[in-house]
Amino acid sequence: MKTKTILFICIILIALSAFKNKESLQATHFVFDSQHLNSNNISTWYFNNGIFNNEPDEDAGFEWPKGTGLRARWGSGILLGAIVNADTLVAITNNRSEFLPGCTDIKGQPMGYGNPDYKIYKMVYNVNDSERIKWPNSLIGNSDQGAPVFFDSIANAYKPIDYANQTMFYSYTDSYPESHIHLPGRTAPLKADIKQINFSFNQPEELKNVIYQEFRIINRNSFQWTNAYINFYSDDDVGGASDDASGIDTNLNLAYTYNSPENDPSYGNAPPAVGLMIIRSPLVTTGNLNDTIFYCEGRRKRIKVGFKEVKLNSTVVFTDDTAEPRNHNELYNALRGLRNSGHEYINPTTNQPTKFVYSGDPVTNNGWIYPPLGSNAIFFQGFGPMNINPGDTQVIVIAQVIARGSSNINSITKLRETSVTAKQYYDNCFEDVVIGINNISQNVPDDYYLSQNYPNPFNPITKINYELRITPKGQANYVSLKVYDALGKEVAVLVNEKLNAGKYEVEFDGSNFASGIYFYSLFGNGELIATKKMLLIK
Repeated sequence: MKTKTILFICIILIALSAFKNKESLQATHFVFDSQHLNSNNISTWYFNNGIFNNEPDEDAGFEWPKGTGLRARWGSGILLGAIVNADTLVAITNNRSEFLPGCTDIKGQPMGYGNPDYKIYKMVYNVNDSERIKWPNSLIGNSDQGAPVFFDSIANAYKPIDYANQTMFYSYTDSYPESHIHLPGRTAPLKADIKQINFSFNQPEELKNVIYQEFRIINRNSFQWTNAYINFYSDDDVGGASDDASGIDTNLNLAYTYNSPENDPSYGNAPPAVGLMIIRSPLVTTGNLNDTIFYCEGRRKRIKVGFKEVKLNSTVVFTDDTAEPRNHNELYNALRGLRNSGHEYINPTTNQPTKFVYSGDPVTNNGWIYPPLGSNAIFFQGFGPMNINPGDTQVIVIAQVIARGSSNINSITKLRETSVTAKQYYDNCFEDVVIGINNISQNVPDDYYLSQNYPNPFNPITKINYELRITPKGQANYVSLKVYDALGKEVAVLVNEKLNAGKYEVEFDGSNFASGIYFYSLFGNGELIATKKMLLIK
């Protein structure tokens, strides 16, 4: 366990003591909900205080490839800073989060912490479980947290939006003054509410090493945030923690970490590179109707007219030899792309001031590159300055990406390729992605066929293959694949759409189901094709 892990535990103990006499928080004492996102090759943890990539036992939580026990990231989060009514205020969300589950009410008071409704909600595509039923939006009769929904005109009702194979939502706020205890010279709350959405796909192949995250950041203060900065923090450990190097690709808005030597103690030869790419930046108003930007809500575009994106402002890197910020003034300087002291960084290859540390290219060996021996590296990557008015919302979308090439340096090249593809899919609102279904062969079967799931028994994920023939008129098949419990109650719809003839594979995630016998049935053009039995063991 790392030294900073022990520090984190000490901080939590101090925080618990500080909250002990606070009546509103007395019952729960910093109890946070945590969930896995694990629909593809990545399995990582999220907390509803804003921390991600860190395990519940405060250890590295970004596992890749899934199931191997190998870790590439220790912990990540979001960092905010602004001038509010002449005071410098900050809010940190990393391994020392100053956020708590909840939100800020119309009177500017925090609410929600200790309320079980303010948990992490995780939907699995077409699984009708309690997570979907209790999806937190007042339009479907649940708590008013603003989770994304759409209006189903056929059902004449609002329903949750499945962004991908797995979709997470939760709400957290820094408005509790008691939570601002982690930096000397603690500040008052910014009164920032954050609505976070995480989602990932199990196919196509290009998206199996990508996780998307959307942050809706709302100013609930009665004052404007001036000279505001929004940064993302990541402490990356690609296998071993002491031989890493970090860099920034300003063309791609990609901050990344790779293994400096060719061999890593955990990953072995040709270790992977891991990155955090900005897909959508904060916005500023232009008033020009030709300036438009859009966000994806599933496959739905939410368009904003008269806005343009803010450019990436800075990426700073802290190593074993450079101290992380020790108080709120040093943190605000770091968010601005400055040294803790407030002085500028100087690029040693150009002798010019810069806000982008290690902006050279290790692939071509040009520019300012991380020292060759490597060390433990942490980066801040962010935007600003901007002014955010009371009630305004900034939306930022990032992608966590990871790739492995033929060498430690070639892994950077593969990471860039994966990042470009991840943005292209988002820019197309995932129009070509079929959620939950994978066409595994172009060969045309002679008949319909449903295979036995594998593995079987399973815990918690299994795969089901099926084959679709050409219809007499050459039209697409209308296919549904449904899962039933032992009493015959429908519990999940894995497929429900038109598909061409071919061989397909779909994944069933039983994470939210009890152990026992389940049945799955394949229907083609309204007719039952086959039913098979499977066994979930936990």
